[in-house]
Amino acid sequence: MNGEKTRKKDPVEEWTFSCLLLTAIVIINLGCESDSDQSQVPDNNSLGGTQQIVSGNGATASGGIPATETGSGASGSAVSGGGAPPSGGSGANGGTSGGGVGGSGGIAPGQSGGTGTAGTDSGTGGTGIAGTAGSDGGTSGSGGTDAVGGDGGTTTSTGPTLPEISDPGREGPFGVIVVNTASGLSTHSLFVPDDVGLNGKNPAVVWTCGNGGTTAIYASFLDHLASHGFLVVADKASTSDRMAEVASQESAVEWILAENAKQGGEFFERIDIDNIAVMGHSLGSLASFATAANNAHIATSIHYSGGLTNNPVGFDQSWLANMTKPAAFLCGGADGTAGPSCALDFEQAPPDLPVFYGVLAGATHIGPFMGTPRAGEYGRAGVAWLRWQLADDPAFESWFVGPNCVLCTIPWSAQQRNLP
Repeated sequence: MNGEKTRKKDPVEEWTFSCLLLTAIVIINLGCESDSDQSQVPDNNSLGGTQQIVSGNGATASGGIPATETGSGASGSAVSGGGAPPSGGSGANGGTSGGGVGGSGGIAPGQSGGTGTAGTDSGTGGTGIAGTAGSDGGTSGSGGTDAVGGDGGTTTSTGPTLPEISDPGREGPFGVIVVNTASGLSTHSLFVPDDVGLNGKNPAVVWTCGNGGTTAIYASFLDHLASHGFLVVADKASTSDRMAEVASQESAVEWILAENAKQGGEFFERIDIDNIAVMGHSLGSLASFATAANNAHIATSIHYSGGLTNNPVGFDQSWLANMTKPAAFLCGGADGTAGPSCALDFEQAPPDLPVFYGVLAGATHIGPFMGTPRAGEYGRAGVAWLRWQLADDPAFESWFVGPNCVLCTIPWSAQQRNLP
């Protein structure tokens, strides 16, 4: 046969060539994809989020923008006003501040969580607890979390320790149990608020009647005090012996302290022994000057028609001079017995003594206690003063403080000194 001779292709050789060609193409493509991936790697320092600061109560701040690989996480910020703590941004350096949760560590193995930053709680008076150091990243590289932030501080309670009332002249929210003879104190009767001590300790009042008077004369008034939550320990009857009445008041204070401490007793830890008042009318008021001046357990005193200064019977003027606790002198405008001395008591009281002097127009020496339910204006003023002084009720401060105080208006006229 004439012409060029043709070699027959070997099938194995042809297959080998095709495989080599395919491999070369794959390698080239992989190289291109690698270059493309590298060009898309973000700037690690550009993705660290910033934490939003939230004001108000109960709001939770959002965390920072998550970072990839080695990006730094956002620092948490304390929430002002007692809000919930913010969460930190996620990132390799997961430090926290002010009660926030640290950011999570980077994806790359071995990244170290950052050291938590000390933070402060912007709630009033509170201080955030310092953030703890982030743990080693390990495989997950999670950052540290700090302790819970400060709670914003605490405030002293100024609310009343007794149920709120609107009118101290009306019957109070407590039922009253009358005990004619106190156990262990046969000279005294008790006017007891029902459920005493079940909703918080009740303040106490020591009462002494006027010369020759008995609790029967003052029963409506004493019942009124107890209906507003005050445990009343009242002398059954008084004599003309002023020192005997002082001793009687001292015995009543000691009885209150002992009953409050008597385990298993009716009044065990139910009496507010830090808030005891001493009160009385006429001779009982005069004895109250001595007890208020000399007994450290007395927090305040009320003196009804009990002028000490220039009293013709003769009393120790040092009782007035040594008084330091807030006192109210309440007298009648038509009281020819004690009225002039009441005015002198206010004038000669210690210059730094917190004192209120109120005069009820038209009232005689004993008038408001005789035949007037709850002793009328005397009962209304007495409860208001005890609510303010013993029950920490700021609503009744305005009854005694300032030129326009409630008891500065008709039927009252008043003077005051050193009251807040």
